Amino acid sequence: TLAKFADVDRFVNLSTQNLHRLPPHIQQKFVRLRGRDKLPELLQLLKERPSSGGAVLIFCNTASTVNWLGYILDDHKIKHLRLQGQMSAAARAGIFASFQKGDVSVLVCTDLASRGLDTSSVQLVVNYDFPDTLQDYLHRAGRVGRVGSKAPGAVVSFVTHRWDVDLVRKIETAARKRTGLPGMDSINKPSPEGG
Repeated sequence: TLAKFADVDRFVNLSTQNLHRLPPHIQQKFVRLRGRDKLPELLQLLKERPSSGGAVLIFCNTASTVNWLGYILDDHKIKHLRLQGQMSAAARAGIFASFQKGDVSVLVCTDLASRGLDTSSVQLVVNYDFPDTLQDYLHRAGRVGRVGSKAPGAVVSFVTHRWDVDLVRKIETAARKRTGLPGMDSINKPSPEGG
Protein backbone atom coordinates (compact mmCIF):
# COMPACT_ATOMS: atom_id res chain seq x y z
CA THR A 1 0.00 0.00 0.00
CA LEU A 2 1.07 3.59 -0.57
CA ALA A 3 1.30 4.38 3.16
CA LYS A 4 3.93 1.67 3.61
CA PHE A 5 6.38 3.21 1.13
CA ALA A 6 9.36 4.51 3.07
CA ASP A 7 11.38 6.05 0.30
CA VAL A 8 10.28 8.52 -2.30
CA ASP A 9 12.07 6.77 -5.18
CA ARG A 10 9.85 3.73 -4.87
CA PHE A 11 6.78 5.97 -4.61
CA VAL A 12 7.71 7.92 -7.75
CA ASN A 13 8.19 4.69 -9.69
CA LEU A 14 4.62 3.54 -9.14
CA SER A 15 2.92 2.90 -12.43
CA THR A 16 0.21 5.22 -13.67
CA GLN A 17 -2.18 2.30 -13.41
CA ASN A 18 -1.66 2.08 -9.63
CA LEU A 19 -2.21 5.81 -9.25
CA HIS A 20 -5.70 5.38 -10.72
CA ARG A 21 -6.68 2.77 -8.15
CA LEU A 22 -8.32 3.38 -4.83
CA PRO A 23 -5.79 2.80 -2.04
CA PRO A 24 -6.95 -0.38 -0.25
CA HIS A 25 -5.90 0.88 3.20
CA ILE A 26 -8.34 3.82 3.16
CA GLN A 27 -11.78 3.21 4.61
CA GLN A 28 -14.52 4.48 2.31
CA LYS A 29 -18.03 5.09 3.53
CA PHE A 30 -20.99 6.25 1.45
CA VAL A 31 -23.89 7.81 3.35
CA ARG A 32 -27.16 8.00 1.40
CA LEU A 33 -29.25 10.92 2.67
CA ARG A 34 -31.46 13.81 1.64
CA GLY A 35 -29.86 17.16 0.92
CA ARG A 36 -31.37 18.74 4.03
CA ASP A 37 -29.78 16.03 6.20
CA LYS A 38 -26.20 16.68 5.04
CA LEU A 39 -25.53 19.55 7.43
CA PRO A 40 -26.70 17.77 10.61
CA GLU A 41 -24.71 14.68 9.55
CA LEU A 42 -21.56 16.77 9.01
CA LEU A 43 -21.94 18.61 12.33
CA GLN A 44 -22.36 15.32 14.19
CA LEU A 45 -19.33 13.85 12.42
CA LEU A 46 -17.17 16.85 13.35
CA LYS A 47 -18.36 17.02 16.96
CA GLU A 48 -17.86 13.27 17.56
CA ARG A 49 -14.35 13.32 16.10
CA PRO A 50 -11.64 13.05 18.77
CA SER A 51 -9.45 16.14 19.14
CA SER A 52 -6.44 13.97 18.25
CA GLY A 53 -8.23 12.71 15.13
CA GLY A 54 -5.98 14.51 12.65
CA ALA A 55 -6.93 17.05 10.03
CA VAL A 56 -10.18 17.05 8.05
CA LEU A 57 -10.83 18.18 4.47
CA ILE A 58 -14.47 18.93 3.64
CA PHE A 59 -15.02 19.11 -0.11
CA CYS A 60 -17.79 21.16 -1.71
CA ASN A 61 -18.46 21.51 -5.43
CA THR A 62 -18.77 25.32 -5.47
CA ALA A 63 -17.18 28.37 -3.83
CA SER A 64 -20.61 29.53 -2.65
CA THR A 65 -21.15 26.26 -0.77
CA VAL A 66 -17.70 26.59 0.84
CA ASN A 67 -18.61 30.08 2.05
CA TRP A 68 -22.12 29.10 3.22
CA LEU A 69 -20.82 26.05 5.08
CA GLY A 70 -18.10 28.20 6.64
CA TYR A 71 -20.72 30.55 8.11
CA ILE A 72 -22.61 27.57 9.54
CA LEU A 73 -19.44 26.16 11.13
CA ASP A 74 -18.76 29.63 12.60
CA ASP A 75 -22.25 29.56 14.18
CA HIS A 76 -21.43 26.16 15.71
CA LYS A 77 -18.04 27.36 17.02
CA ILE A 78 -16.14 24.86 14.84
CA LYS A 79 -12.75 26.37 14.03
CA HIS A 80 -11.97 25.99 10.32
CA LEU A 81 -10.39 27.54 7.26
CA ARG A 82 -11.92 28.04 3.82
CA LEU A 83 -10.16 27.55 0.49
CA GLN A 84 -11.78 28.20 -2.88
CA GLY A 85 -10.90 29.55 -6.32
CA GLN A 86 -12.43 33.00 -5.93
CA MET A 87 -9.68 33.89 -3.43
CA SER A 88 -6.40 35.40 -4.57
CA ALA A 89 -3.48 33.01 -5.05
CA ALA A 90 -1.64 34.68 -2.14
CA ALA A 91 -4.63 34.23 0.17
CA ARG A 92 -4.98 30.57 -0.85
CA ALA A 93 -1.28 29.92 -0.23
CA GLY A 94 -1.47 31.50 3.24
CA ILE A 95 -4.59 29.54 4.16
CA PHE A 96 -3.10 26.25 3.05
CA ALA A 97 0.19 26.96 4.83
CA SER A 98 -1.74 27.62 8.05
CA PHE A 99 -3.67 24.36 7.56
CA GLN A 100 -0.46 22.39 6.94
CA LYS A 101 1.16 23.79 10.10
CA GLY A 102 -1.81 22.47 12.06
CA ASP A 103 -3.03 25.88 13.26
CA VAL A 104 -6.55 24.78 12.28
CA SER A 105 -7.47 21.15 11.62
CA VAL A 106 -10.59 21.61 9.46
CA LEU A 107 -10.42 22.92 5.89
CA VAL A 108 -13.59 23.51 3.87
CA CYS A 109 -12.61 23.62 0.20
CA THR A 110 -13.40 23.09 -3.45
CA ASP A 111 -11.52 20.66 -5.69
CA LEU A 112 -8.75 23.25 -5.79
CA ALA A 113 -7.35 21.44 -2.71
CA SER A 114 -7.65 17.96 -4.24
CA ARG A 115 -4.60 18.11 -6.48
CA GLY A 116 -0.93 18.57 -5.81
CA LEU A 117 -1.14 19.64 -2.18
CA ASP A 118 0.83 17.84 0.52
CA THR A 119 -1.74 16.70 3.04
CA SER A 120 0.07 14.13 5.18
CA SER A 121 -1.80 15.26 8.32
CA VAL A 122 -5.27 14.63 6.83
CA GLN A 123 -7.03 11.62 8.32
CA LEU A 124 -10.57 12.33 7.14
CA VAL A 125 -11.96 13.54 3.82
CA VAL A 126 -15.66 14.40 3.76
CA ASN A 127 -17.32 14.76 0.38
CA TYR A 128 -20.07 17.12 1.54
CA ASP A 129 -20.99 17.43 -2.13
CA PHE A 130 -20.38 14.23 -4.06
CA PRO A 131 -17.83 14.87 -6.84
CA ASP A 132 -19.02 15.05 -10.45
CA THR A 133 -16.49 12.56 -11.84
CA LEU A 134 -14.54 9.46 -10.84
CA GLN A 135 -11.33 11.42 -11.42
CA ASP A 136 -12.42 14.08 -8.91
CA TYR A 137 -13.33 11.36 -6.40
CA LEU A 138 -9.92 9.73 -6.81
CA HIS A 139 -8.07 13.03 -6.29
CA ARG A 140 -10.13 13.85 -3.19
CA ALA A 141 -9.66 10.37 -1.72
CA GLY A 142 -5.95 10.68 -2.43
CA ARG A 143 -5.61 13.39 0.23
CA VAL A 144 -5.66 10.76 3.02
CA GLY A 145 -3.35 7.83 3.70
CA ARG A 146 -0.43 9.57 2.01
CA VAL A 147 3.26 8.84 2.47
CA GLY A 148 4.21 10.17 5.90
CA SER A 149 0.69 9.94 7.31
CA LYS A 150 0.33 8.69 10.88
CA ALA A 151 -2.92 6.83 10.16
CA PRO A 152 -4.51 5.29 7.06
CA GLY A 153 -7.48 7.68 7.07
CA ALA A 154 -11.04 7.53 5.83
CA VAL A 155 -13.28 9.06 3.18
CA VAL A 156 -16.95 9.74 4.00
CA SER A 157 -19.13 10.71 1.05
CA PHE A 158 -22.64 12.15 1.28
CA VAL A 159 -24.72 10.77 -1.59
CA THR A 160 -27.88 12.75 -2.19
CA HIS A 161 -28.69 12.57 -5.89
CA ARG A 162 -29.89 9.68 -8.05
CA TRP A 163 -27.11 10.32 -10.57
CA ASP A 164 -24.43 9.97 -7.87
CA VAL A 165 -25.41 6.35 -7.22
CA ASP A 166 -23.93 5.15 -10.53
CA LEU A 167 -20.54 6.66 -9.61
CA VAL A 168 -20.75 5.10 -6.15
CA ARG A 169 -21.36 1.66 -7.67
CA LYS A 170 -18.31 2.04 -9.93
CA ILE A 171 -16.16 3.14 -7.00
CA GLU A 172 -17.36 0.30 -4.77
CA THR A 173 -16.79 -2.27 -7.53
CA ALA A 174 -13.27 -0.98 -8.22
CA ALA A 175 -12.46 -1.01 -4.49
CA ARG A 176 -13.83 -4.52 -4.00
CA LYS A 177 -12.04 -5.93 -7.06
CA ARG A 178 -8.94 -3.77 -6.43
CA THR A 179 -8.95 -2.63 -10.03
CA GLY A 180 -8.54 0.80 -11.57
CA LEU A 181 -11.53 3.07 -11.81
CA PRO A 182 -13.41 2.75 -15.12
CA GLY A 183 -12.18 5.18 -17.77
CA MET A 184 -9.14 6.25 -15.76
CA ASP A 185 -6.61 4.22 -17.80
CA SER A 186 -6.61 6.69 -20.68
CA ILE A 187 -6.30 9.92 -18.68
CA ASN A 188 -2.58 10.40 -19.25
CA LYS A 189 -2.40 8.75 -22.68
CA PRO A 190 -2.64 10.82 -25.86
CA SER A 191 -5.59 10.06 -28.06
CA PRO A 192 -4.90 7.95 -31.18
CA GLU A 193 -5.58 10.97 -33.40
CA GLY A 194 -2.86 12.92 -31.59
CA GLY A 195 -5.32 15.44 -30.12
